[in-house]
Amino acid sequence: MITLKEYFSFENTYKLNTEEVYNLIDTKTILEAEIMINEEGLSNDNIYFKLLSQVQYFEKKFEENKEVISYLYFIIGYYVGLFLHPMTGDEVAINYLNKAISIEENEKNIEKYKETIDMINDVL
Repeated sequence: MITLKEYFSFENTYKLNTEEVYNLIDTKTILEAEIMINEEGLSNDNIYFKLLSQVQYFEKKFEENKEVISYLYFIIGYYVGLFLHPMTGDEVAINYLNKAISIEENEKNIEKYKETIDMINDVL
């Protein structure tokens, strides 16, 4: 299995499968990746673009990948809205979180995504 450091290395083009996404990427490890990227002298923006590329990979077969797509939308929204803070990042983050909510079937996850929107709004 690929490591977090290998996945977020600048040279890596490997796309995770669904199981690897759930095992490797979460709200804690995304911040660990930020530390690793900073240590390499790279911009934190690379995390956003890596996640965007990963979700686009799954979107090619949207219907069969809705669950992992929703999860990645959440991770993108969480990271962009609470940690990356680009210009208008709150709008980008809330957009991804609303996309996650629109396709998510698990009520517990929907509640977590809505709470994340509330946290982003509180930061403003």
